[in-house]
Amino acid sequence: MRWKPLLRSLGLVIGLAFTGPINAQDIEAFDLEFGLTSADRSIWYWPSLFDNRATRKRDLDYLTGGMPDRLIYFGGMDASKWSIGAYGGFQWMPNGPNRNGFILRLFVSESLERYTDGRHRYNTQIGRVYLMPGYMIRIGRLEAQLLAGPDAEVDLFFHNGRARSWRPNVGLRALADLWWEPTSELMLQTALSATTIDSGYNTRIAAGWRLFDSFWIGPEAAFSSDFFSQQTRFGAHLTGLRTNDYEWSFAAGRVSDNFGREGIYGRFGIMLRQSRAPFFDN
Repeated sequence: MRWKPLLRSLGLVIGLAFTGPINAQDIEAFDLEFGLTSADRSIWYWPSLFDNRATRKRDLDYLTGGMPDRLIYFGGMDASKWSIGAYGGFQWMPNGPNRNGFILRLFVSESLERYTDGRHRYNTQIGRVYLMPGYMIRIGRLEAQLLAGPDAEVDLFFHNGRARSWRPNVGLRALADLWWEPTSELMLQTALSATTIDSGYNTRIAAGWRLFDSFWIGPEAAFSSDFFSQQTRFGAHLTGLRTNDYEWSFAAGRVSDNFGREGIYGRFGIMLRQSRAPFFDN
């Protein structure tokens, strides 16, 4: 365009007026700087748009995944000779998984339990949901999660395949979950959950040995009780098997209850725990 040479000449005159004599290198540098602020600015704007040298993302940036590992999804299935169930939910940790702070957990499950006395078959379909705020504390190699909140349960009773009645109930639940690694190769985990619904509680304790630096393997024991029944489990678990953003756990063993039944149980779980870029703050 005709005005470009005129603007450049005017710029050189102004530069000479304020800086005195200049050499060829000064002219080239001035011309480059002028080009950045002229009508060709759009050409130089695009490289900055794709500049990936940032060292930190926004704390709350769902669009680009600025907080990927602060929201963990989980689910799984549990089965024995006389029961089967599925569960799922999420846990939100606004401060990140490696810092003390507030946490919020949503848990939903559906299970079917069967009992036969020889002539009659009784089934109970049990739906549970609870939403519990809490706090996570990390001290060295120990992590503790303490939560409490409302708990709801709906029981649907069947007799010989026919629905007989249903029973809704609402209560309060408290949960403590501890994870401790006394050494880099050993871990201990225990969880205790109690609810005011039918005076129920369950607990699990597990020990693990880090194998191939890929997962934990070891024994586990669990006990559960409420107004209607008690159950005991002894078995083995594999925990923390990682495949990309997914983390798997498996368990199997022997189960018995106060009705005199014994059998095998199996369980698997999966967590979606997305990785955070290493140069971003957690």
